[in-house]
Amino acid sequence: MATLRSSTSRLILSLPVAAAALWATSLHGANPEGESAAPLRMPGSIESLGQPVDEVVDATPTIIRVSGADVAPETPVVPAVGSDIDPTANRPVADWRSPAAPSPSPISAPIVPTAAQTKPAVQSKAATPPASQASTVRRWISERFASAPPETKPADQVAAEPAAVAEQPASVTAPVAATPDEVPTLSIDPASFRGAYPGRTTREELEVTWGRGEATEDGDPNAAVWKMEPFERVEVTFAEGKVAAIGIKLAAAMPLADLAKQLEITDLRTVAIKDDAGQSIGEVYPERGVILSLEPGTQQANAILIEPLDPEAFVLRAEGELDSCSAYAAADLKHAIELDPQHLRAHQLLLTIACDQGQWDQALVLAVGATQLAPDAAWASLKHARVLIALDRPAEAKEVIAKAEKSADTSPLVAAQCQRLLGRAALAGPSPDHRAAVEYFTASIRLAAPLLAKKSPTLQAAVRELLLDAHLGTALAIAEGTWQQKSRVIPKWVVRAETVVKDFTGSDFERRVLELQLCRGALAVAAASTESIEPLPWVKRLLELRDIMGDTIADPWRRRQIDWEVGQALGDALAAAQIRGDASDMLDNATLTAAYLERGSEHRELTAQERKRQGDLLFRIGILHSLQRGDHATAVTWFDRTIPLWTKNEQFETDGELGRLGESYVSMAISYWQVDRRDDALELGRRGVDLMVKAVDSKQLEERALAVAYGNLSTMYAEQGDDERSRNYAEMATRAEASGTTLR
Repeated sequence: MATLRSSTSRLILSLPVAAAALWATSLHGANPEGESAAPLRMPGSIESLGQPVDEVVDATPTIIRVSGADVAPETPVVPAVGSDIDPTANRPVADWRSPAAPSPSPISAPIVPTAAQTKPAVQSKAATPPASQASTVRRWISERFASAPPETKPADQVAAEPAAVAEQPASVTAPVAATPDEVPTLSIDPASFRGAYPGRTTREELEVTWGRGEATEDGDPNAAVWKMEPFERVEVTFAEGKVAAIGIKLAAAMPLADLAKQLEITDLRTVAIKDDAGQSIGEVYPERGVILSLEPGTQQANAILIEPLDPEAFVLRAEGELDSCSAYAAADLKHAIELDPQHLRAHQLLLTIACDQGQWDQALVLAVGATQLAPDAAWASLKHARVLIALDRPAEAKEVIAKAEKSADTSPLVAAQCQRLLGRAALAGPSPDHRAAVEYFTASIRLAAPLLAKKSPTLQAAVRELLLDAHLGTALAIAEGTWQQKSRVIPKWVVRAETVVKDFTGSDFERRVLELQLCRGALAVAAASTESIEPLPWVKRLLELRDIMGDTIADPWRRRQIDWEVGQALGDALAAAQIRGDASDMLDNATLTAAYLERGSEHRELTAQERKRQGDLLFRIGILHSLQRGDHATAVTWFDRTIPLWTKNEQFETDGELGRLGESYVSMAISYWQVDRRDDALELGRRGVDLMVKAVDSKQLEERALAVAYGNLSTMYAEQGDDERSRNYAEMATRAEASGTTLR
């Protein structure tokens, strides 16, 4: 059997043209240990995965020559929250200015600790913690101390504490292995009374069965009353010649539970009806169209009302269960839309759930429907824009945002949201505009900050969420772009984002959601530049927060959503460690990251970019098992999960990475070959070659890179006894090797 040999100095096959055929046929004679004369080889770009990267930090600003003059790259002045900014101030300057001192504002200006103060909330490259401190969180799961219970602190204290490295090791846990709930099937069975079905039975049919009813006290011609034992009376109302509702007055009040048991509806979820004083006056059973009337403030039922199924009842029940069980809420909202496709509130709530759960295709359909139902409603356009950004369609998102800006209800909050989304759209796509993103986020902050003076808790929460995202977006735009003195300015924006969370006065759950977004945003910033902030303190804080939230959330959909957010953040932490040249514990940390992502992605509709990124992580884990441990059996279990994420994924071609994808398939084929899954190995090897050839044709890859792929296929076919194909691929490998230097 061919074996894998790793070599960091030279991995490309080098064979004389005259010896190509002899090299191929010599594969029939293996040595006594079973090793082939020509080993399978790993592409150099793949073998380097997991190896430390030489860290190079150039503090000198890039010099751009324009018309013969050397100028420094653009450096925007970014305002503090609540400050009055001259609109002409955003212009290139010699170096970064410290953000201006803010005017009196509900958010205080960030304080950057001096060397004499305690550990800062975020640390720049120059303030890396000592190795003895960082080691307590460097290995995120393997070094957890199971005997040390997690710290229990008040939620406000947890949110307010700096993200410094703890003195004692923290206890963190992997995702809970629980099966997420599917969208349940509702037991729809409209109720009837003695053969009469509201919405279906005609008045003539009813009178044939029941006889002619008596007139009501008010003489309403569209209603009639019957005396029926054991009830006090039965009143029926009609509309368009059909039974519209049946009201049954009980002879005596009885406990709600007993009546529900008699009606065989105890297994159904209900929604309460309350009066203006907040007292319960009824219980609705939406699947049956039944309302049990209660004596105010009691659980004593005095009447039964049967109506056609009402979409509003399903929407009301969904609103009450959004926080406790998203799956049931989604089922109710879907049925409400089936009953009334024009129900705007149902569209809005279901769209919110779809966005939260990453069901982007469904969300796009709902967003388009919502904008058609409410063409002048800004919220619908903003949701639509958010979905388009998530689907990596920023140009379309900008068009939708422009429409929202022109809507009749463009409040200051809506205007601020538009600017924030424009900032996110500027960062999306293949050619991000970092300067434009900073300008949009700045405008968003300027518009939103005064709204914190409003007393509405709902408005306050919305503004805090907006400000948090705008601050983190600004830090990310600076980290990704070409700016001066990043290491000094980026931490200040992250501290500002922390201040937004610290000053939040809402519920503990809402605060934790904001803090989760803070951790995720900070790690995205860390992954964008070595000159930003250190990731390790944020990893510790993120995992501690996940432990707290995991213990307080019962809804499996919400737990899955949180796990996805945590997995995304840990993926950024891996990238941040890699660009800093830190590959320690990479396999363990990557495995934990994959656990969160796979747990969180159950039932998500992953975008092409998300499938590519998640596949990259799973592939890296497999390669690490292959290279570091020689464990090909475990490697292929990870590759089996990678391939479906990459198959027919157009993102690789969009990003110009067909060559890398092809080399990855060639690398995976080695492990499949070693575990005797030879058909899979050959198929992957051929697929990899096809992609690499396409990359060569499009000038994305030098032809010499094909030498390894062709050589591996030659080895495989030789061991299969297919001498002709083996010789052909050997000759192709030789020609590729002689074609020139490989482009990397």
